[in-house]
Amino acid sequence: MKMKTSTGKKLRYGGISALVTAVIIAAIILFNVIFSALSYKFTWYADLTPDLLFTLSENCIDLIRNGDDEFEESSSPIEMVDKIRAENKQYNADNGLSEGMEGYRDENIMINLIFCDDPDVWQGDKMMNYVYNTATEIQAEFPDYISIKNPNIVHNPSSVTKYKVNTMSTIAPTSVIIEFGTEYRIRALDSFYTTNTEDDTIWAYNGEKAFAASILSVTRAESPLACVTVNHREGFADTALLQTLSDAGYKIDDVDLKNEEIPEDCRLLVIFDPKDDFLVKDGTSDIDEIAKIDKFLDETNSMMVFVSPETPVLKNLEEYLAEWGIKFDRHTDTAGNEHSYMIKDTQNSLTSNGFTVVSEYVTDNPLTSITKTMRSRPVPQSVIFPNAMSISYSDIYSPQRYIDEEDPSVAYNYASYRADGFSRSIYNLFTTGATASAFANGSEVEKASENNKLALMTISVEDRTVQESNYTTINEASYVIACGSTDFVSKDFLESNAYGNTDLMLSACRSIGQEPVPVGLGFKPFADFTIDTVTTKEATQYTVVLTVVPVVASIVAGIVVLVRRKHR
Repeated sequence: MKMKTSTGKKLRYGGISALVTAVIIAAIILFNVIFSALSYKFTWYADLTPDLLFTLSENCIDLIRNGDDEFEESSSPIEMVDKIRAENKQYNADNGLSEGMEGYRDENIMINLIFCDDPDVWQGDKMMNYVYNTATEIQAEFPDYISIKNPNIVHNPSSVTKYKVNTMSTIAPTSVIIEFGTEYRIRALDSFYTTNTEDDTIWAYNGEKAFAASILSVTRAESPLACVTVNHREGFADTALLQTLSDAGYKIDDVDLKNEEIPEDCRLLVIFDPKDDFLVKDGTSDIDEIAKIDKFLDETNSMMVFVSPETPVLKNLEEYLAEWGIKFDRHTDTAGNEHSYMIKDTQNSLTSNGFTVVSEYVTDNPLTSITKTMRSRPVPQSVIFPNAMSISYSDIYSPQRYIDEEDPSVAYNYASYRADGFSRSIYNLFTTGATASAFANGSEVEKASENNKLALMTISVEDRTVQESNYTTINEASYVIACGSTDFVSKDFLESNAYGNTDLMLSACRSIGQEPVPVGLGFKPFADFTIDTVTTKEATQYTVVLTVVPVVASIVAGIVVLVRRKHR
C-alpha cells in the first residue's frame, strides 16, 4: 500500500511538473510572438551592435570629407565647397559687389539638407526620425559646410517652388531636398529605406548611402545626364534602376529616338527590355535611330543594354550590337525559328528550379577592375542573374588570348575587331559556373564547362587615339555593357543588401562615366531572419548535415549509455 501511495505521488508530481513546464514554455513563446509583432509594427529597435548601425559610419564621414580615393581626379564635397566659395569671393571682389547687392555671390555657400516640414514632425515619427538623425549627425560633423533647413511646405508651399522645375519627383512634407548652389536632388522618404516587395514592408535603412550619393551629385561641377530610351515598349516594372542611376550621380531623362536627338549633355544611354526594334533607313522608314546611337557612342559616351530570354529578336539593334562584339545566344530549330537561351544551374542558384543564377566573377582581364573593390572584400557579395540568357562574341570578332611576356601567369581571353580606323574589344564581366546549362524551347542545347562558361554580362570598349604634339595618347573610351537579364536590375535585387547587384551598377557607372559614387555604403537591416544567399547545392549539404549529425549523435549517445549500464 505504501508503494502505491509513493508511486501515485511521483506520478502526480511528475504530471504537475510537466504541465507547469509546458505552460511556461507556451507563455514564453506567446510573449515572444506578441512582442515581435509589436516591435515590428512600431519599430522598437535598439542599436546594440558594435558597428552602431543607425549612427554615422566612418566610411560616410570619410567619403564626404575626402571624396573617393579610387577616383583620384574628383574633388571631395568639402573641397568643392571651398573651391566655389573662393571663386565667389574673387568674383565679388572683381566686380565690386558686397552682400545685399544685385549679382552678389554667396561667399559662405553651404550644402543644404532641406526637410519639408517642421523639426518636431520629423522627430516625432520613428521612420522619419532615422533620416533626420542621420542628417543632424552629418551636419554636426561638418558644421561649416552643411546646414539643415526646415521650411513648412504646407503653410508655405512657395518655399519649394523652384525645386519643382525639371524634376519628375513630387515634393511632399516627407521629402528631403539636398541642395548646393543651383544643383539639387529631391528624395522621397521611402528612398531612404529598402522594402520587401512581397508585402511592401520596410526591412532596412539606407540613409547614409542616400545622403552621400546626393551630396556627391550636387557638389560636382557638372552632373551627367542618363537617358532611357522609350517608344519601343520598354518594360520598366519598377523604378529601382532609375534610382540606382540617380544614386550614381546621374540626372535622369527619357529620349524618344524616333522624334528626338540624344541631348548633348547625355553621357549614358540605357536600353531596357525593348519589345520593338529600333528603326533604320531601309526604304520604308526615313528615321534612323541606330545612326543616332552610333553618333552618340562616337563621342566618348557609353550605353547599357538589358535584355532577357523573353526579348524578341530585334534585327536592327542586334546587328548594331554585333559591331560591338555582342551576340545574344539563340538556338535555331529545324523549322528555322530562333529560341533564346535560358540559363539554368541547379547547383548555383537561389531557387530550386535553377533559374536564379549565382554568377561567377571574371577576374583576369583589364575591365574586371570594375569589380576589384567588390572582390577585395573578405566575402565578396554574390551577383545574381535571374531569368537570364547568355551572351557570346559576335562572328565578326576574333577570339584572342593575351599572355604577358614578362609574367605568363597574367593571361586572359577576349575578342577584338579592327576596321575603318577604330579598334574595339569585348570582355566578359560575369559568367555562369561550370555546372550551368542553356535551354531553348524547353530542351537543353548547351552545357558549360570549366573551359567554356556561359557569359551573363559583357563589356565592350572602343579606345580612341589622338595626336598631341609629337606623341600619341589614348583618349577616353566608349563602353557598351550588355546584360542578359532584365530582372538583374529589379527591385528585389537592387534593394537587397544580400546581393552585389547594386554595387556592381554603381561601380560600372563610376568606371564608364568617370564619376565618383558611394560604393560600399550598404543597407542596414532592422532584423533579417532569412538566408538569402544560400545556393541550392549548399542548402542540400546543410540539410544532409543537420539531418544526419543529430541522428548519429543520438545513436552514439544511446550506445554509450547502454554499454555503461551493462557494465555497472
